[in-house]
Amino acid sequence: MSAALKTIEHRTMRRLPVRVLVEYEALAEFLEDYTANLSIGGMFIATDTPLDIGTRFRLRFSVPGRKKPIETVGEVRWSVPRAEAGAMNPGMGVQFDALVGSELRALQRLMDAYDDDNVVPLRG
Repeated sequence: MSAALKTIEHRTMRRLPVRVLVEYEALAEFLEDYTANLSIGGMFIATDTPLDIGTRFRLRFSVPGRKKPIETVGEVRWSVPRAEAGAMNPGMGVQFDALVGSELRALQRLMDAYDDDNVVPLRG
């Protein structure tokens, strides 16, 4: 079993299958991609060019009910290269540095309000 699949199996936080635009800076480039899922602790960014595991970078994304984007630092914890994706999306699992204050509350409100029986992908 691949390291990516083992990581997925050991998730401890609820993940929402939502699509929001993520802007991030890596290697002096500004990139934009979309999430495939989101949690209090991190997100999966769907991309054909995932960053290397261990890469730390600044990122920004918006959630409903909050006017100001959430800005934080994330670290790539696992990746799924296009060549190995199979039925999965290629991309990277990103763990947030600790979110605090209003950013954490905004993400928690989104998690609490989410209706598992009425999934509507969000757009950033």
